[in-house]
Amino acid sequence: MAAPFFKGRHTGSEAEITGLFILAAIFLLPAIFPEKIGWLATLIPLPVFYYLTRLGNKKGLILIRNAAFLAAGGALLLGSLPKLFFSLSMVPPGIVFSYGVFNRKSPVSTGFAGSIVLAFCWLLYWVSFAMFYQSNPYETILVEIDRGLSNGLMLYEESAELAPDTLESLRQTVKLLQDFFPKILPALIVSAILSTTWLNLALGNWLLKKKNREQTPWPEYNEWKLPDPLVWLVVLSGIFFLLLPRPLNIFGLNGLIICTTLYFFQGLAIAASLLNRWSVPSLIRVLIYALIFIQTYGIIILSFLGLVDVWADFRKLDHVSDSQNSSL
Repeated sequence: MAAPFFKGRHTGSEAEITGLFILAAIFLLPAIFPEKIGWLATLIPLPVFYYLTRLGNKKGLILIRNAAFLAAGGALLLGSLPKLFFSLSMVPPGIVFSYGVFNRKSPVSTGFAGSIVLAFCWLLYWVSFAMFYQSNPYETILVEIDRGLSNGLMLYEESAELAPDTLESLRQTVKLLQDFFPKILPALIVSAILSTTWLNLALGNWLLKKKNREQTPWPEYNEWKLPDPLVWLVVLSGIFFLLLPRPLNIFGLNGLIICTTLYFFQGLAIAASLLNRWSVPSLIRVLIYALIFIQTYGIIILSFLGLVDVWADFRKLDHVSDSQNSSL
């Protein structure tokens, strides 16, 4: 029987006090030091998910509310209240994750729901930002990307001893990127939403299982699998990209980028399953994962592996092989 979302869990006050200060710090620090640790805001759904699941909905929501008020007081004193709102926009996905656990939803359906909620929260934040500052956040992102590429090119021109032909090729590459990024920025934003959701969901499940395996009904990450009909999104995106005339084929390209992100998650689950099967030591696993994330080819290969898994079902082959070995 599924545990209701409103059901509380018995826990000590020590965990609540610790959680209060941890949550308040994670809410507040990215707002105070956005340039140095602003990335910390992307992990806010993780502790929200963790404490809601451990404490239960009632105590967990009270804890989150109190932490938000505590962080707001600190941000008000330090003049960082507007930036705190972005941190707070990351809270609802964590609540959605705990809802998925309490109601025994699958991790994939919970992840998609969390992504939709996160997209809505970001949209609401950007609209509020645009109305308050009288500026367009989307255009601001494009300007920052363009400025970053221009500054990088300028740095090479001033410091590197490059041949004139090489320097001219670099200028042409930067120009192509400046023209290309605005076309794929929607896909990059969606991929950022999906990646943020996936990271917090996978880490949250791992933490809960490490604390007490009974706190989450979800399987290990290496058993997570995308729904098979999702492959049609890849097919349609490929058709749009190959057959539609320019500039309409850019819709297909954006779709392919989003699909690459989704199937990378599945490819990573397959890699984790294979590493478990081969009993690879933890240190070597860390090195392998680091190489995968550093190298672009590693991401592409895992995305392709995740896509092929729709037909090959590599993890099922592992189970078949295990059963055959045990029978021998």
